[in-house]
Amino acid sequence: MPPEKLKILISPLNWGFGHAGRMIPVALALRQMGHTVIFGTDRALIPMIQTELPGIELICINGPNVKYSRHLPQYSAVLMQTPKIVAMAFREHATLKHLIDELHPDIVISDNRFGFFNKKVFCVYITHMLRIPFPKPFRFLEFIGIGLHRLIINRYNLCLIPDVPGKGNLSGRLSHGVFTAVETHFMGSLSRFSQEANDSCGRQVQKPYICLILSGPEPQRSILLEKVIAATIINNMRLIVLSGSPVTVKEPDSELVRIEINQPTSVLRFFISNSEKVVCRAGYSTIMELISIKKGAIIIPTPGQTEQEYLADSLNGRYGFYSISQNEFSQESLHASLPPINQHYDLIDRTMTDIALSKMLQQYKQRDSH
Repeated sequence: MPPEKLKILISPLNWGFGHAGRMIPVALALRQMGHTVIFGTDRALIPMIQTELPGIELICINGPNVKYSRHLPQYSAVLMQTPKIVAMAFREHATLKHLIDELHPDIVISDNRFGFFNKKVFCVYITHMLRIPFPKPFRFLEFIGIGLHRLIINRYNLCLIPDVPGKGNLSGRLSHGVFTAVETHFMGSLSRFSQEANDSCGRQVQKPYICLILSGPEPQRSILLEKVIAATIINNMRLIVLSGSPVTVKEPDSELVRIEINQPTSVLRFFISNSEKVVCRAGYSTIMELISIKKGAIIIPTPGQTEQEYLADSLNGRYGFYSISQNEFSQESLHASLPPINQHYDLIDRTMTDIALSKMLQQYKQRDSH
């Protein structure tokens, strides 16, 4: 028990389950240190957090409802909704002001919520993207995105990056080689799976099978599901689909396909660990979770989502990952040989996370003493 028990408010971005999922080990670490944690998240994510963090105080903080396109590149769809995203950042800023008056937190941790800062409280920003990647034809304009994101980060007291320094990292140019005026620390990769034992969880499954981790925005989410189901049925392979929300399967019913909705971490880890092969999006949180259990995968970036396209290209052939575009994915793709898993598995380092959080608490105390 620390000499001073702090109240810490954590709030992740609501674009899917990834940001909330990677804040679970942060919340657990802070609770183990003896602090009180309040978790503010989108209404749709509350059931997951309740399961993973029983007894935690939860509040609903909705984020922007960003919609994606079936035909346009995702960066175009997001760009057209910039006014909505900016408006939500101002709304988040106002929401935090009310929460500070009501809850009196000592520290606020924002995972990529742009407006979740306030001068009255020690505020921490967590991101793996100091550099927001632009499409290759417009990469010369990336300095604009870096500058705008830096303006946001500089509103905070501290920036933490879920990765490791040096060459053996995951995020590459997204978080390395970019200057910020705010003090920045790497905190190691974050994964819910690093907290769980690899047991059967009372589940039975017939092997071998392919595991599809279904995530990301619609309509691309359903497009990927249909392609993978079609490929496994043609190959007469069993498929287990792991999804955080209900899915609509357009393919004919098949005994080869099994869908698991909103399962706890222990069950997800069991299905993933025991699969013959994993297929998933190139989301950063998903990649960190696979790394933590030494599991390779076929990674398919969401079309037009530049962050995932960069990560898929950067990680292709490394850490057990093989990347392929959604358009190129076919029944033959499931037979692709994954590269060996024999590199840098110190990426998930709880010690590094604990050190970064301890530095955060130390910096808070230094600020509070002035």
